[in-house]
This record gives sequence, structure tokens and C-alpha cells, in this order.
Amino acid sequence: MTESLHAALSRHLTLDRAHTAARAGDLDRAARLLDELDAAGGSTADSLDLRARVHAQQGDLAAADACWVRVLRLSPDDSRARAGRDTIARIASGHRARPLLTAGRAVAATAAVVGVALVGAVVAGVPDRASPPPVASADAGDDRIDEQQWLAQQLAAAEHAREEAADRLARDLDALAAAFALPGVRAERRAEDVRLVFDSGLFSADAEFAPGSWPLLAEVGRRLAGVRAAATVVGHVVAVPGGRTSGGSTVALWRAQAAAQALAEGGGLPLTAFTLTTADQSEGPFPDAPRNRTVTLVLRPVG
Repeated sequence: MTESLHAALSRHLTLDRAHTAARAGDLDRAARLLDELDAAGGSTADSLDLRARVHAQQGDLAAADACWVRVLRLSPDDSRARAGRDTIARIASGHRARPLLTAGRAVAATAAVVGVALVGAVVAGVPDRASPPPVASADAGDDRIDEQQWLAQQLAAAEHAREEAADRLARDLDALAAAFALPGVRAERRAEDVRLVFDSGLFSADAEFAPGSWPLLAEVGRRLAGVRAAATVVGHVVAVPGGRTSGGSTVALWRAQAAAQALAEGGGLPLTAFTLTTADQSEGPFPDAPRNRTVTLVLRPVG
């Protein structure tokens, strides 16, 4: 596996994890993953757009706007970035024109409104646009209370949406783990995905299946066809004493390809339904070498 292909797959998986974290309401994890991607030079218009929405939800409007500026440098016609910048400018301008709160509270309130209005379904499942705040009344005190109540309602709605998304993810992960409870397979339910680990090494040498491996993979593929999940096939190898311990290998990629073929045939699925990648040679699922001639599957719930 070439280094550039491995890097591209790694960037894809990192962005996928960031989307999953954001949908579950774990904005800190999403931000950390996206910042790591950016530091490694792997940012794209999609990753920067998601980072902008996370910034907005966290109340950092300047950082959100800066991310959307970067999106437009990469993709000048990106409608998401233009809409995001327009919304920030419009809401910020509205608060400057009619300040109903003290300076410090106005900044916090504006950040909260923009976070709710911009993040939308991508992060927390809230609507793309929040309803406008109440029109100013003649009594400044009543107007201030009305706006504070409106802001509280918007924030409560966003929090409720985050909680619902987290509950839905937990239910989906539990259902995925239960769907793959079968002999020879261990379903590890994790925070964001389910990892399937096979009890025995699936390969005898290179990409040659060990006895019984194909039928087992075919059964897993059959069950995959009945669930809604994104599947990543991770190839593993036995680390060679004295050899390198990091980076993937050609053999690991061959194994991922062979396993994907068996899974696809078992479930009547297209090969494009699977993402293929390789693990570092030191990251085998087992401490003993023979069983690391295998693959693992990482399943993430989708819509």
C-alpha cells in the first residue's frame, strides 16, 4: 500500500470520526480530530466546514468565520461557507444595531444564537435556521426578558437535540453489536463504533484463507446486508522481528481486499460498500502472532 493511499484513507477515517462525534454532541472530540487533521495538512472544504460549525456551536464566531474563509479559498462557490458567513454577519449586525444586553452578555448571547442557527442537522440535529428573536417592545426591561427567554429556548432545544442524538447513537451501537453475535466473532461495542474481531486468524499465509474463514466472512456479510452501517475492513499482519512496526503493508491490504470480496458475496453487496485500510504492524488485535493474520471490521451506524 503506497504511503499516499494510506494517508488518504487515514484522513477519510478521521473526518468520518469527527462527523460521528459531532452528531453525538461530543464537540470537544470532533474539534480535536479536526484540528489534528488540519495540523497534518489534511484539511478539505468538507473538514473545514465541519470545523466552522463546531466553532459556531461552541460560541467562537471569529474562528467559525475564519474557517469558512478557508473553505472559500479552496472552493470559491461553496454555498455552505457563503451561507455561514452571511448568517454570522447578519446576526452580529442585528445585535450591534439593537443592543438589549450589556456588552459582555450581548457577545455571549450572539454566540449562542449563531451556534444554534448555523450548526443545524450536521452537528446536533437542530434546524438550519432558528426562529427570529422577538421584535423589540416599547418597554426595554420586558424586551430584555423576552430575548433572554428566546435564547434559553434555543439553547434548550439544541441541548435536547444533542441528547437525542447521543441516545440514538447508543441504541444503534447496541443493535449493531447484537446483530453480529455469532460463534467465531467478538463484537466490541465502543463509544463511536462496533469492532468485529475474529477469534482465529482468517489467513494461513499472505491473502490465502484459512479453512472455514470464507463461510464465516460470508455469514458476516449476510448480516451486514440487514443493518445500516458503514463498514471499514482493516487488514492486519504479523510484525516481523527486527522489521518496521509502523505503517501498513501490501499483505495487509491484500487481506482487506480478499475479506471484502467474501463479505460482499455473502451479503450480495457491492465492493464499494466497504472502505479498505490497514493497521500499523504493531496494532494487531491479538498478542500472539498467528491470529494476527486476519482482518477486523469497524462498523459505524448511518442515518
